[in-house]
Amino acid sequence: MRSPARQLRQALILYQEGDFARAQILLDALDVDQLEPDLQPEAHYLAGLVMVRRGDANEAAARFQACLQLAPRFFPALDAWGNVLAGLGDTHGAIEKYKRALAVATPGQSSHVLLNYGQVLMAAGYTVRALKRFRESFQRDQANLDAAYMAGQCFLRLGKARGALKWLKRALEGKPGEARYLAALGSALALAGREDTAAKAFAAAVKAQPAFADAHYNWAVLLASQEDYAGAIRRCKEGLRHNPGSFELMAQQVYCLRHMGAYDAALAGARRMREALGLAVPGQRREEFEDLLAANEAAAHRGLGRGLQARATLVQYLRLARGAAPHALAELRMLDATVLAPAKRIELTLEVRQAGETAPEGEEGPGDSGWQRSYWIIARDQREARRMARELEPQEANVRFLAGIQVLEELDRADRGILERTPAIPLD
Repeated sequence: MRSPARQLRQALILYQEGDFARAQILLDALDVDQLEPDLQPEAHYLAGLVMVRRGDANEAAARFQACLQLAPRFFPALDAWGNVLAGLGDTHGAIEKYKRALAVATPGQSSHVLLNYGQVLMAAGYTVRALKRFRESFQRDQANLDAAYMAGQCFLRLGKARGALKWLKRALEGKPGEARYLAALGSALALAGREDTAAKAFAAAVKAQPAFADAHYNWAVLLASQEDYAGAIRRCKEGLRHNPGSFELMAQQVYCLRHMGAYDAALAGARRMREALGLAVPGQRREEFEDLLAANEAAAHRGLGRGLQARATLVQYLRLARGAAPHALAELRMLDATVLAPAKRIELTLEVRQAGETAPEGEEGPGDSGWQRSYWIIARDQREARRMARELEPQEANVRFLAGIQVLEELDRADRGILERTPAIPLD
């Protein structure tokens, strides 16, 4: 009969070999209380890692919690628990676990925690804060090349080519043939206006990893920016051959087709892209490409002379979207283009609650669920601005405009339309 310690070691070996099913069988049969006290947290931690690999996030979180009840300073469990919460979309919970891990880990142990912390911040849109974590991660462990790579990605998102090139070159010094690093370098070179060199970096990334979708996508974006739409479409097709479900590549293909005037082909591509998005994991990237889909689909309808259908596509999407949806807003403004003389630039904030919600007793206004967001609008007056914002929230919802609608600027002449809106901020 195997001793509990030996059973735990065998489970660890199976985990390291990628045999997660058999590792779980051994761990489920293990009586943790029969282990030495110093091995009990390790058993719960290993079981949590196996659950992550098996796709059971809730059980993984429970195992990491059990580990920390026995060993509160076991920082790898805090780090892993943070990763699970991040995967579940609980940004605040993940950050709390990373902070706890950093409080108990030594500087030499914390580089990976900082990398994970930064990735969650970046996914939530806190790019500058994420950059700080990636820099610190690399300073603590310069073998952690992904920290340098992610710092470069932050500079790319901030539109700063010089910083991006500096950090990506650091990453490539350690791994010259890493496809992710080469593709990001290509984007940084393109941002710096060095298109020929950028194309070479993308080509190197594709050669290093032919199935890497981002390399194909970024290269196609570069080609489209040079108005080589046919070349961009060929690059998208090559990427899709390896990644048939890549909605990013489909989006770029639709964009190029409609710029070439192939509107029916663009709409067919948009339908395929919608199917791919339906299968994708919810997240910031999916939200961004849903916005691009609505804008490109509407632009194709507009190109075919179907202005009413284009507008209906945009309004329907914008009513459902909780993000800012800048691409759809820009297309709607183009579609509705009307010159006002004079005009006003107006800022307003509204509160939205789903139909059926009522105000708490003794309080005015709607109930406790819903969201708030601000709009910036060019309109004749405040009444028109309110009407335009209201149109882009769910028809059946209760909408209340908050006090303090501001006229930010009086304009002699301007195009009517919604310039920008914030993402929906959940109400307490």
